[in-house]
Amino acid sequence: MGGISRAGLLLAASLALGACHRGYPETLATLRGCTTSVSGKGPVPQLPRSPSPRPGLGAVIGTLADSGGALPHFPIMAVTPGDSPRSPHASATPDSVGGFAFDALPPGHYRLFVRAFQHRPDSTDVDVIAGRVDTVQIVLRFYECVR
Repeated sequence: MGGISRAGLLLAASLALGACHRGYPETLATLRGCTTSVSGKGPVPQLPRSPSPRPGLGAVIGTLADSGGALPHFPIMAVTPGDSPRSPHASATPDSVGGFAFDALPPGHYRLFVRAFQHRPDSTDVDVIAGRVDTVQIVLRFYECVR
């Protein structure tokens, strides 16, 4: 095999196939071949410009990130607990630096829910008050590999 041992090839192949990855070049922290966090340098999450709430409504701004930096383009839903899953929900999509905004929510209690590829789903609760802009930070965790 040209100086490469079969055991070495098998070890390299098993590590490459057994590890989860983000799909773009970054340094991954691995434990027994499974990704648990990213130590790469992605964009630093940044809040968007604060909107002016419309009369009688509230607003929420925030960032979506993981251990490697901002997570853009994964939709976030604002769900009122107890609503039917089929009822319409407000949603926002983070920009390239992870910032998102809900600029016109009726007052009430909301759960902001997000599912991002290769991450554990997560949510955070927020109470929206008319005329106020609240700030949230959502930090997702990678799935650990299951063997």
